[in-house]
Amino acid sequence: MSKRIPARWKVSDAHSPAKGLVRMSWHALNVFNAAAAKPKPGAAAARASVFQQKWAAKRATRAYHVPNISERQLLARHWKSQLPLVQMRSKTETENQPPVQALAFAELERRLDVVLFRSHFASSINQARTQVVHGHVSVNGEKCPYPARRLKPGDLVSVDPKVVATLLPKSRHPKSLPFNPLPFMAPFMFTPAYLEVCYNTCSTVFLRTPLPQPTSVEIPSPHPPDMHALAYEWYSSIKRAKTKRPPSSDPLVVNGRAVRLKSKFESIVRARLKQERDDRWSVWSKWDEDARVKALEAKNSKVVDTGASV
Repeated sequence: MSKRIPARWKVSDAHSPAKGLVRMSWHALNVFNAAAAKPKPGAAAARASVFQQKWAAKRATRAYHVPNISERQLLARHWKSQLPLVQMRSKTETENQPPVQALAFAELERRLDVVLFRSHFASSINQARTQVVHGHVSVNGEKCPYPARRLKPGDLVSVDPKVVATLLPKSRHPKSLPFNPLPFMAPFMFTPAYLEVCYNTCSTVFLRTPLPQPTSVEIPSPHPPDMHALAYEWYSSIKRAKTKRPPSSDPLVVNGRAVRLKSKFESIVRARLKQERDDRWSVWSKWDEDARVKALEAKNSKVVDTGASV
């Protein structure tokens, strides 16, 4: 018996125009929401606080990129606060480059169900999940019933042609299935650069994780990069708050008081204190050496004077 889902977690109408959320789906209302979505005017955006802007960005991006998992699963499995490094380029390319925070959801593009939707083998992320759970999808020649499986570069994903959304299962030609375009699928018919799709064999190859580009964002999204940057700040703050830092071996003492700093500043202060201790130790060791030399000289002179008197 399956576990009952609480009512507060159920989505009554995912494509409701009242919510205006864009999702991974070829549904007619979803296309309407994408077309009707308009950014707030400058005055309205200026009145919103930073918290309101981050929350609105998180709500919109989560509805599209994270529709079928919880935020706990997102932070535990598919979130990295460390973004990919941006290579040094010319000044003009740097000015036109979108913020690297637009790749905040890059780890989600490695999920098996997301790759199926990006490859146009499913009309929605939920249909892609169903295809995987029912055993119609293979990874490197082996059936994989896990939609959350994270693909590696070079993995081959194959789908049973009978369950592909754009192919007619009943055809007069048993060796080939005719292409059947669905309504409202045109806005999503593009292939990302990190996928190599072959529609003749209903297979796709995951080439690599999305990377920052000088003039574009590789992750397909209906939202601008600035909104992804706000969502990245929202989730990164939660990730940092939940991350437990290992306790230091000894407390940091500055001017006779134990203080607690961030790891970056703590390492800097500890290095400075260590340098000061080393400098003091070198001075003390030099004083000790001079004192030992003087004591030895005084002892030798005393022995010489005693011998002369005798």
